[in-house]
Amino acid sequence: MSSHQRSQCVLTPEEFVEGYQYIIEYMSDGVPLKDVLIKALKYFEQVFEDTQCTIMLSNEYEKVFTGGVTHSLPMEMIQPFLDIELYDGMGTCGTALIRKETVITQDINKDRKWDSYRHMIKPYGLKSCWSVPIFDPEAEQVIAVFAMYSYKSKTPTEKELDTVNAYKELIGLIISNYMKVKQSRVELGDAYRDPFDKSQLPMSMSAREKYKFMIRRGLEERQLRPNYQPIITHDMEIYGFEVLIRWPHPEEGMIPPNKFIPFAEQEGFIDEIDRYVCEYACREVKQLMEDKNCSFVLTINVSARHITKSNFIANLKTILDKTNFPPHLLALEITETSLMINLKDAANVIEEIRSLNAQVWVDDFGTTYSSLNYLRHLPIDVIKLDGSFIKEINKVSVDQRICQTIINLATELNLKVVAEGVETEEQCGVLAQFGCQFFQGYYFEKPMNLDDFHEYIEKVRISS
Repeated sequence: MSSHQRSQCVLTPEEFVEGYQYIIEYMSDGVPLKDVLIKALKYFEQVFEDTQCTIMLSNEYEKVFTGGVTHSLPMEMIQPFLDIELYDGMGTCGTALIRKETVITQDINKDRKWDSYRHMIKPYGLKSCWSVPIFDPEAEQVIAVFAMYSYKSKTPTEKELDTVNAYKELIGLIISNYMKVKQSRVELGDAYRDPFDKSQLPMSMSAREKYKFMIRRGLEERQLRPNYQPIITHDMEIYGFEVLIRWPHPEEGMIPPNKFIPFAEQEGFIDEIDRYVCEYACREVKQLMEDKNCSFVLTINVSARHITKSNFIANLKTILDKTNFPPHLLALEITETSLMINLKDAANVIEEIRSLNAQVWVDDFGTTYSSLNYLRHLPIDVIKLDGSFIKEINKVSVDQRICQTIINLATELNLKVVAEGVETEEQCGVLAQFGCQFFQGYYFEKPMNLDDFHEYIEKVRISS
């Protein structure tokens, strides 16, 4: 297919999700905003031939470009447009910022908006430009302008406009996330900081040894306990429960999982916690199902590091034998990230899990840069939509587009989809419209301890 024919095709849902994953893959702890935006520009320039892109950041008054990034164009080209007051009719980008709307210049040599600035870009041979304002997702404020330039006098194709419009909200989300971290005007050198504060992990050797001892003692004394959160069908019946570990320490109080789980992974004994949780939950849920004369799926998270260990399958079989838990009702949740680390090894592990008659679910789906087509080649049962897509799904079109694409693909492959992190009726409604049939989150029920679990199971209907 020629580049002209390819450009005329409207952006497919699968292309959109892969582009989203490609762009956000680079957004990790400590990476400057400049590098993330350049990654976005690189994506656009790969998708469209004969196109060069820029992103210009606006000040809080929407009157000045405070910084900008390019990929293939030289930075010298945009320097003259920084830190000067903009006005309606000042080039294509300045006009887009002031008007707060897309502005298209088919021929820079003939457009009067470029009369005072044409000489600045003439050395670069650019003939056309179209600029799109990027808004703060939580306000009507323009925080940046995205521009596409061409060496030909032309207007954008349908696919080019569709692509820019599809991703402009994502770019706005990225910039606004950096703004939230700094709590002030964002700058290109600002580094992203993950909400999880790794500084809370013990750093000195003595502190780490004490913390390791505290966790191992917690396991020996059975301080760490499973909690259970229901997975609900669209008919408001119980399909299953996810096991979520909690640590009510007798002296320290409730210790959150995002503190001790990363530590255990760093120290190399996360598999001990996985085995402990799996056996503990299987034993007490098996007893509960016998007491209540019911059955449902029990899902348990397994760490990426654990599934690659040679004794993983043997340990799982031992737990099933010891607890007499029905294998077909056990689902192991493996994060998409762990699958992508080594897809071939992960596929072998999945085959072995399935040979035990247990299920395999993919957790945090959609967060990793990969082709969605890999799902066609793995014998998995369920994918769980990552909660980050659900949070603003009733407001953010990017999240809506991603969720609908994933749900449609899963339906095509006869896979079930669970939307996790559902907190409102509005979120549930949007997901149901997209065809999602399984839900999990605080809107339905918080994770509960065993006593509350017993009471809860008396009041609800179990899906057949």
